[in-house]
Amino acid sequence: MQTIYPTSLTPEQYAEQEYHRQVQPPENCPRCWRAHALEALAYYQRYITTATALVLLIWVRRFLCRHCRVSVSCLPAFAQPYRPVNTPTIAAGFNGQGTPEVARWSEPIPGYWRRFERHLPTLRRQVGNAFGPVPLQPTAQGFWGQLRQHCGDLASATRPRPGSKRP
Repeated sequence: MQTIYPTSLTPEQYAEQEYHRQVQPPENCPRCWRAHALEALAYYQRYITTATALVLLIWVRRFLCRHCRVSVSCLPAFAQPYRPVNTPTIAAGFNGQGTPEVARWSEPIPGYWRRFERHLPTLRRQVGNAFGPVPLQPTAQGFWGQLRQHCGDLASATRPRPGSKRP
């Protein structure tokens, strides 16, 4: 299971400072919701893009729940689960911005958008009307706008909310 934690670090700063060693476990297990149940397990490596067109290798901290035995990976806010393109670049692409970073990753970003569109019915069921009234047949673009308005950015939107249970 993966979770996103807030950080203002860039991928370069995260790697340079070996920030993965400072990551603390979430207060509650995201599966069973028991408090203080996560203990250090390991690290794993993954790739993430940077603003300067590099693909950087970072380490990600993992924890294990003593109760339900699920492992939890704590991704920094600049990383999305199973996506090598960094969060700000994905968001810029979803927003239709023609930045050099978006142009560099013009192949995967439309694929991410298509997955967002396919996932929209499930996402709508999970979110309900938390972002306000939604049309009966919402478009991905319209829902993306509501999500951005309510959450602020993609990193915040993908971070679990305290007290929220994920299926």
